[in-house]
Amino acid sequence: MLTPLTKAPLGIPMAVEKVVGRGFGERMARLGVFVGTTLTRLGDAVSVSPVKVRGPLGDAVLSGSWAAKMVVHLDDDRRLPLLECSPGETGHVEGITGQDRVAESMAALGLTENDRITFVRRLPPMAYNALVDGKTRVRLGEGMASKLLGQTPSGLVQFCGVGVDEAFTVTVILAGENARQTFESLGIRPGTRLVLQNVTAGQVMRLARHNPVVCTTSDGLRLYFQEKDADRIMVAPRE
Repeated sequence: MLTPLTKAPLGIPMAVEKVVGRGFGERMARLGVFVGTTLTRLGDAVSVSPVKVRGPLGDAVLSGSWAAKMVVHLDDDRRLPLLECSPGETGHVEGITGQDRVAESMAALGLTENDRITFVRRLPPMAYNALVDGKTRVRLGEGMASKLLGQTPSGLVQFCGVGVDEAFTVTVILAGENARQTFESLGIRPGTRLVLQNVTAGQVMRLARHNPVVCTTSDGLRLYFQEKDADRIMVAPRE
């Protein structure tokens, strides 16, 4: 009997029977997850933090949930989620376990499949206090701040990389529809002017809130999925 990966029992090897969505299915196949692959679901509680990486376009910051979605093939031939890499490790982007919009957003930061990448370091969770169009004060976690790409006098950067009082105009929102609605409720959209006032300590995020499905392949590769992605992977007990 088929069941989505979200409902698979913990610790029991399950066979992939179907992957829904052409683009998603193609990316998963490049990671070695296709019909017949064995996946074993693990426990869900994982603490994460944002990370800084170096790619073809320079340094970029990824939220912890995005770092969990990127699989890196390291130069020593190990494959790991970016979330589990160590400072200084290098390799290439093997694949992305998120939906099309996540892959497109990472591409805007210069991070696409087969690109060279270096894990720089983990970042402490921070909160970015800003003024929107000179009127409204908002507080953005590092994950939200990293998803705003905009123009400054020094060039195109993520909002988490601007200096205090530096002019920043949003050009692209690197997020899905839900996050876009959140930004819209804060009055943030392409063309909005933001001024960073200060940065304070944020809260450690539990991955269970954003990527509750963690599993491993038969060759030991751990993969992290949001529920909406894991629901597109149908599995059944191995015979």
